[in-house]
Amino acid sequence: MAWALGFGIEVFSAVVFAVPVVFILRVLILKQRGFPKTAMLIIFALYLTAVFSVTGIPSVISWNRHPEFNLIPLLDIVNNPLAYIRNTLLNIVLFMPLGFLLPALWKKYRSLRMTAAAGFLLSLFIEILQIFSFRLTDVDDLITNTAGAVLGYCISRRIDFRLPFGIKEEENGKGSRWEPIILFGIVFLISFFLKPVLSNAIWDGVLESSLWESIK
Repeated sequence: MAWALGFGIEVFSAVVFAVPVVFILRVLILKQRGFPKTAMLIIFALYLTAVFSVTGIPSVISWNRHPEFNLIPLLDIVNNPLAYIRNTLLNIVLFMPLGFLLPALWKKYRSLRMTAAAGFLLSLFIEILQIFSFRLTDVDDLITNTAGAVLGYCISRRIDFRLPFGIKEEENGKGSRWEPIILFGIVFLISFFLKPVLSNAIWDGVLESSLWESIK
């Protein structure tokens, strides 16, 4: 029950900021009012927030000055094969939605090269940030995350890059060329500055309430 509460707090803390920010970006800045794509962009923003949360990137209130590195591929498979396989599968699954959503939302990512590059760069960005967190910066994560994005892309090809409800081609809209980069930057700033502050404040209230005593 506690994990469900924690997940709900994280999601709520992201939604509070992501929904109005995506709306402002799409409607007020890019002057694009297509509801289906706006809705999917919100989902994509929440997905990125979840990735940042799961991978444990640092925030404005949490830093680590003692980073750990693993720069030798496949090293952990010798030490703990089962844990290595589990972690590999989780990394692949975590990045599969990226390979599915990118080509569905933006035409320029409808190539294996572009989607693989996006998966690699996102994973590299996270691994670099983990230098300043309590997580291990691992070259294997870089490989498996990229593989997950590629696998998601291959699945998206099977369904012709279409989502359950149609998204019209809007790639020629003003500023849409930079839309994925701008959205990524906004989500990172939310995850780094705003979401942890709000989620910590909510947790402080929960831990002091009778609700926590009933579910812990």
